[in-house]
Amino acid sequence: GMALDAGAKFVILGHSERRQNHGETNTLIGQKTVAALAAGLRVILCCGETEETRDEGKAESFIARQLRASLPDSVENVEDVLTIAYEPIWAIGTGRTPTVEDIGAMHRSIRAVLVDLYGEEAAQGVRILYGGSVKPDNAKELLAADDVGGALVGGASLTAESFLGIVLAAAELQDQ
Repeated sequence: GMALDAGAKFVILGHSERRQNHGETNTLIGQKTVAALAAGLRVILCCGETEETRDEGKAESFIARQLRASLPDSVENVEDVLTIAYEPIWAIGTGRTPTVEDIGAMHRSIRAVLVDLYGEEAAQGVRILYGGSVKPDNAKELLAADDVGGALVGGASLTAESFLGIVLAAAELQDQ
């Protein structure tokens, strides 16, 4: 409520740094999600796996569990108040990026969880962002992946030139 009173419209929950450095669990993130939505904030819910989880072939099931534990069973106007951001932990700030095919597969898997929770029509309206070493030189390719509805930009947003390159890549895709 205080964030809303201060003028905030959105809140990012479940960011990998909060999970890793502050011990935030899926249960706590789920409680924060419910509280944020009840307060009238829009939620950007982050999910992501470690390199070990991906290498073991468990990434999609891990993300599905993360989402199910972090999202309420029902959300009124879910497409207006919820955004999911897939941020593979192993790709953040490392310069490593999943393939476009891997990103598309994960986004389709995330969409399937949303459909299961909220129904086809509502789930199709929820935007799914990609965040993980998004840079001007890879933004166009990443944003063109299946079911990618935008980017959650980290370090590349710290300089105007870098961020502008990402914006221009997104604009170019819009024009196509």
